[in-house]
Amino acid sequence: MKVVVIGNGALGDALIACICNEGHSVTVIDENSNEVNAVVNKYDVLGVCGNGASVDIQNSADVQNADVVISVAGGDELNLLCCMIAKHLGAKHTIARVRDPRYLNQRAFMCNSLGIDMIVNPEYEAAREAGRIIRFPAATKLEKFAQGQVEVVEIGIDRGHPFVDLPLISFKSKYNTNALICAAKRGDDVIIPGGDYVIREGDVISIAASRKDITDLFKKIGLIGKQIKDVMVIGGGAISEYLTKQLTDGGFDVKIIEQDEEACYELAEQFPKATIVCGDATNPDLLDEEGIDSTDACVVMTENDQTNFIISMFAKTRNVDKIISKAGAQTFVKLSKNAGISSNITPHMLVSSKVLRYIRGLANRGEDGSLSQIKSLHRMADGKIEALEFDVAEDCEFTGTPLRSIKLKKNVLIAAIIRDNNVIYPGGDTTLEIGDGVIVMTTNEHTCDLGDITERA
Repeated sequence: MKVVVIGNGALGDALIACICNEGHSVTVIDENSNEVNAVVNKYDVLGVCGNGASVDIQNSADVQNADVVISVAGGDELNLLCCMIAKHLGAKHTIARVRDPRYLNQRAFMCNSLGIDMIVNPEYEAAREAGRIIRFPAATKLEKFAQGQVEVVEIGIDRGHPFVDLPLISFKSKYNTNALICAAKRGDDVIIPGGDYVIREGDVISIAASRKDITDLFKKIGLIGKQIKDVMVIGGGAISEYLTKQLTDGGFDVKIIEQDEEACYELAEQFPKATIVCGDATNPDLLDEEGIDSTDACVVMTENDQTNFIISMFAKTRNVDKIISKAGAQTFVKLSKNAGISSNITPHMLVSSKVLRYIRGLANRGEDGSLSQIKSLHRMADGKIEALEFDVAEDCEFTGTPLRSIKLKKNVLIAAIIRDNNVIYPGGDTTLEIGDGVIVMTTNEHTCDLGDITERA
């Protein structure tokens, strides 16, 4: 497919990397010639220097023949305009980044009325992820599938964790659980573990199960303790706005610390149930005065990675139970994890997963023009594992066949099956049936449909 990306910031770069890795042709438009030269040298892409909202520039990028145009340039209005022009010129599909919370309730209108096929919002996705973690604080990352019937939870194995030195073959019997350990990260290596895998201190593992089964397991091993009630949010930007609305609506007590006085007045007006503090959160005395040592969770969401890292480390010295930090650059993700800050949120990575699912669906349409079976796609273990959700269609070649008779590719695991709103934990005699939902974990790239998880004859 031919894809045009307008804007080469952090999100643009993440998208270009994903799309190039899928083998598609990419053209990048950016007003900054240095950015254009940098991306052309970094990836196998074409570059056009200019304003993405210019008809002449879009024609230079051959937008009229593009399968997908993604605008992640400057402001929301610019991105919408770029997509509208691209669609008018002949682009088949358009995706716009729209961040402003004031536009959140207008997304359906913008798609239907302006011809935008997909709207992405990194800040909203980041807030949703932070909210999920706050509601289930034992996890460092949590993704939902099949409308919440199945969850994949990522946890770190610290010193003294009950799973240390546990062979996976003994996991289910020891804890009498249906939960499935479906992925493991050790250092830079990520695998789909077999029964002979032994969990070690420092591992990060992913567990798939229903919320009830995961909760029951965590209670057995003592990971379910005091639930979060008081949340301190550092930074008053869009992520904090989205998150604060979630939390205050859910009955949490929220305190926001923001340095900009005008922003504080706006936040106070918007969130009367929250406490708004105007001050510099890099000042340890201020954080101590505001009770950081007694808060249940600290969510650090400023625009500066270094600032987020420093404040997160200070929160750790005050023994805050749950610290969630935004990190745009992978360098700070690694620094944070090495320092024991396990819950790191990278907004552009969350959005790139959504766009990747959409593009795979377009690239693997059926003869009738329908999209591929991918219903959702999430990347875990620093993006090295994909968790995908599929529907079993009528043309699936192995319905009714016991799983033991299906030769799956290496590094592929069927983690769960959803049938008639029931979660099935598959065994060798389990079969896939038309209409089932299937959760697949894999380290393999370019998985687009269920046919891609098996060895072809």
